[in-house]
Amino acid sequence: MTNILAFLLLGFMATFGHAQSYPVKPIRLIIPYPPGGSVDLVGRNFAKKLTDLLGQPVVIDNKGGAGARLGVEIASKAAPDGYTLVVGTVTSMSMAVNMFAKLPYDPVKSFEAITLLSKAPSLLTVSQSVPVKNYKEFIDYLKAHPGQLNYGSLGSGSIQNFTAEVFKSSTGTDMLHVPYQGAGQELLAILGGQIQVGFEVLSSFQLQNYQSGKLRALVIAGKERIPALPNVPSAPEVGLPGFEFGAWFGLFAPVGTPAAVVQRLSQESKKALADPELLEVIGVQGQEPSWTSPQETATFMENDVNRWAKVIKITGFKTE
Repeated sequence: MTNILAFLLLGFMATFGHAQSYPVKPIRLIIPYPPGGSVDLVGRNFAKKLTDLLGQPVVIDNKGGAGARLGVEIASKAAPDGYTLVVGTVTSMSMAVNMFAKLPYDPVKSFEAITLLSKAPSLLTVSQSVPVKNYKEFIDYLKAHPGQLNYGSLGSGSIQNFTAEVFKSSTGTDMLHVPYQGAGQELLAILGGQIQVGFEVLSSFQLQNYQSGKLRALVIAGKERIPALPNVPSAPEVGLPGFEFGAWFGLFAPVGTPAAVVQRLSQESKKALADPELLEVIGVQGQEPSWTSPQETATFMENDVNRWAKVIKITGFKTE
């Protein structure tokens, strides 16, 4: 019995020591997008706060490509020692695993979940050319003009495309799909009236257009209203329970990363996400901070993967 207790104590001390000594060198944070976008801005500013808290540089490594899958794949193959982390998103994790049969990583099995960083809901948006002021008027207008309005997206299989198709299925309405190659093109099109409807993930630029009246937000695709647009109703308020779409960013490490390291990163991330400067950066992007424990993050990840499997099945999207 004494030997067993001694063995357990040694194991505990080794784990405790690992957590106390970590990190002893710079940490690489892979952002699977080019510099300048919302993922990069949130990740970069988060890294600055984590650097201060951990006492070692958290170095940004932008690895854009393949719809954000390249950077996540690189992270999945890195040594599980806590010195390579990655910012995962709904696109590169939950959606990708359900859209690509030969995805070289599994968002649940290939990673240790650390925390969510932030979330931003999607919004049902209309241009000024649509003569409606609220959701009820919009539904009435759609049913009176089937197939006459266009909605924009970033292409088949994009989050906007899926959100719109689920909306059409849920409401018994019809709109035509117009794909664009970039978010800037799509935004200009709806501002100019070339398309009339958007299902946009909230961003700083779109928030400015909502607040100025250039675009009209009718419904938040989420359970609750958001502080940035307090007068816009949530999906359940207009009779769309379960209509929840949007973006999320999270922090992940390769599977096998020591539990003590994951816990250290989790706790320091919680402090970072409470920092006023970082909160301002996240808020300007139209997002809300969203710290979760490793277990909560893992559960969220599993649930989100399963939810997107159902969404993609509903829309009839063909996996690649």
